[in-house]
Amino acid sequence: MTGRQAGLLALCTGGLVLGCADSIVRLLGPENAPQTVNTPERFEFSATDMRNVNDRLTWTWPNPAPRAALDHNSFIHHGYGVLVIVDAVGTVVDSTLLELNLEDSTRAGTPGDWTVILVLASARGRADFTLTPVP
Repeated sequence: MTGRQAGLLALCTGGLVLGCADSIVRLLGPENAPQTVNTPERFEFSATDMRNVNDRLTWTWPNPAPRAALDHNSFIHHGYGVLVIVDAVGTVVDSTLLELNLEDSTRAGTPGDWTVILVLASARGRADFTLTPVP
């Protein structure tokens, strides 16, 4: 093998290793700085620097009102994130793809313990959303 062939082989091997490094499946972790606020006054979640995150998170949010305003400033530029909101009687009041900003859209349902579900699949970017009760 000539020096040129060896160099080309090393370059191809390096490219292959770097290309495969991105295929590591990750759960949401401390490196994503996840933060959750869960009070009757609001539910807020944020996570940053997601790189190929595959996870499912579920919370119970005590919503005292029949409606909730959803505001999200998420940007998931690869893969996807889906936010599902279920009211106190089990009715899905929203299922939103977290790829673009969505401001102040109101969701109606039965007051009580709402379930908030976040599904991340090969997600890269950030998730950032807030729910606030609307009387």
